[in-house]
Amino acid sequence: MLLVASLIGLERKYPMQPLRVMVTGAGSGVGQGVIKALRLSDLSLTLIGADIGPLNAGLFRTDESVLIPRFEKAGALEEIIETLRREHISVLMVGSEFDLEFLSRNKHVIEAETATFVVTSPPETIAIAADKWATTNFLKEHGLPHAEAVVPHSLEDAEQVAAAWGYPVVLKARRGTSSRHVHVVRDAGAMRVVFETVPEPMVQRMISMPSDELGQEYTCSVFTCRDGSVLGPFTARRTLRSGSSWEIEVAPFPELDPLLMEIGRVLPTLGSLNVQLMVGPAGPVPFEFNARFSGTTAVRAHYGFNEPEMVIRSYVSREEDLTPVIGRGMVFRYLEEVFLDGATGDSLAEPFPRGVVRSWF
Repeated sequence: MLLVASLIGLERKYPMQPLRVMVTGAGSGVGQGVIKALRLSDLSLTLIGADIGPLNAGLFRTDESVLIPRFEKAGALEEIIETLRREHISVLMVGSEFDLEFLSRNKHVIEAETATFVVTSPPETIAIAADKWATTNFLKEHGLPHAEAVVPHSLEDAEQVAAAWGYPVVLKARRGTSSRHVHVVRDAGAMRVVFETVPEPMVQRMISMPSDELGQEYTCSVFTCRDGSVLGPFTARRTLRSGSSWEIEVAPFPELDPLLMEIGRVLPTLGSLNVQLMVGPAGPVPFEFNARFSGTTAVRAHYGFNEPEMVIRSYVSREEDLTPVIGRGMVFRYLEEVFLDGATGDSLAEPFPRGVVRSWF
């Protein structure tokens, strides 16, 4: 109900379609995934890519592109409000994790000052998802499966915990994504080597040993509609490369469904909630939330779970029946290029040209 209350009166601000949808972080993998998902939609949309600098691929593939400030910069709120007004943006979608806390905290101010609906979950949800220790405590407090974890005050604390549990253990930073500062620590010597390199460390029991092959690691998603109903879940097994899902098997894994739907019911979310989990001897155990669009947004969209489109249909168009039909299949990711022939690094400026993507295959 709190999420619904924030939308009262917003519908009268929206212009007729095509809706102008801005995606921040257009140069990031998440931002590009959101843009891809919106391109799959049959909604009438004008897509505006936004990023903090011009050397970002997504800026050259959307209908229009703009530069926006770093949100930690003084005056950023006034600047983004002015940009949203000038560009007549109807919906603002977050494609960069670095934008999320700022936009969630200032959502109501932005919406009051512009005709823009800001797609973010409440600040308290963002805070839980941004902190893996808070995520663990949330799961524990709600009686949900979780991996035991400790926040050590020193290397000695970490060594004592690991010795009591038995190696291997996971040493990770409380904050961050893409497997940054995540280590599988196999012995005390390794703990001494890596501990000081991890900011805000926490030690977590091993759920299941990570593997380079499809095995026990999953990336999943549920979607909370405007009326509070939860759609999904979307489930997929995956391997990782540099912290990103690389080979992905999209299929029903019904043993995961009750846990995922319960998380969706108890965590106040607007739209997409990505849940990462592993299956161990005790069953499925979540270890990370992304209360936002995530790196596999375009994959989910291809298989019928198009969260950026569902946000517009549920929260803006106020459609009622959004039950997705989810397909199944394998996904193999690869690199791609955008070409701007004749351009130089210091010649790029607004309005941005549209880049070319070659048909290689």
